Amino acid sequence: MVVSPRLTNAQLALLEMFSFEMSEAEVLAMLQTLMQHFRTRLEEETQKVIQQKGLTTAQLEEQMNFENRTQRLDQIRAAQ
Repeated sequence: MVVSPRLTNAQLALLEMFSFEMSEAEVLAMLQTLMQHFRTRLEEETQKVIQQKGLTTAQLEEQMNFENRTQRLDQIRAAQ
C-alpha cells in the first residue's frame, strides 16, 4: 500500500465517520458501495463524453481495443 504524506479531505472524512470496529462483512459492503458510486460516476462521465464527441458505442469500443498502452497513448496525444 502506498502511503500518502497528507490525507485528502475525503480520507479524513472517512476516518472520522468510520472510527469504530466493523466486521469484515461490513467493510466489504462499504467497499462495494463505494465502488458502485464511482462506477456510476464513470459511466455518467463516459456517456457525457460520448454525446459531446458524437461517438457511437462501436466507435468507442474500437478506440479502446488496443494491445500496446504506450503506443495507444501516443496516438491519443497526437490526435489532440
